[in-house]
Amino acid sequence: MLSQQSLLKTAHAIRAGYIRSTASTFKRSLTSTSGRLNAPPPQQQQEPSAYRQGMANYKTFAKPFSKVFLGAVLTYQLIYWTWLKLETDESMLEKNEEMTALEQKARELVAAQK
Repeated sequence: MLSQQSLLKTAHAIRAGYIRSTASTFKRSLTSTSGRLNAPPPQQQQEPSAYRQGMANYKTFAKPFSKVFLGAVLTYQLIYWTWLKLETDESMLEKNEEMTALEQKARELVAAQK
């Protein structure tokens, strides 16, 4: 027979988790997981560096910033191309008017010579 003191030591060891019976281990594995199985790996338990914390703050705004930035670049390019097209059309119109004026002057000079 076991003495009362040895029974108390065994009960204490079971409560502390040192000794587990086969039935309790089987039951426990189906119902819940151990605390150390849920613990993150040792490398993740370290406190993140200031750089990583700062980058985590900026990561929140990365997508909205990129959308606004790309939208601004697109808008700028559309306005620039439109302005360039209008400027080209205006210079062509001025050249055509100057050409028409020079042709008219050339016709007058040819007519004056006859």
